[in-house]
Amino acid sequence: MNKKIIIPAVVLSVAAIAGTIYATGASASFGRGQEMTSQLAEKLGIEESSVENAMEEIRSDQQAEMKSRQEERLQEAVDDGKITAEQKQLLLDRQTAMEEAREARRAENQKWMEDNGFNEDTLREYGISFGEGMGRGPGGGGRRGQDI
Repeated sequence: MNKKIIIPAVVLSVAAIAGTIYATGASASFGRGQEMTSQLAEKLGIEESSVENAMEEIRSDQQAEMKSRQEERLQEAVDDGKITAEQKQLLLDRQTAMEEAREARRAENQKWMEDNGFNEDTLREYGISFGEGMGRGPGGGGRRGQDI
């Protein structure tokens, strides 16, 4: 088979598997996830940014799918008469507000670290972070008991 077809197919397959494992929290910390990304890129002979981009795309797709499933389940609860349509909307609005607050907290923590001369990447090498999320992006992850 043509290498132009095989290599992208292998990269996408491996990235999909790695992204799924990483996104479901199988990685104990962001540092390990970052290490896996580096190793994967090295083994495949591609840029680390390509692996990171593929994994981020997979995470985004999974998040959209989870949100869609949640909305379907809430609609089912409405249809079954367990909650009202207004209650469903209240839950969705609350979830959005919590996500926005989490993002604001992450940005605030990142600014605080920069203002105080901390390098997030260096701290991540030691599994130290603010513990926002499950190792997803800047400010995310860290080993239990080591979050600042």
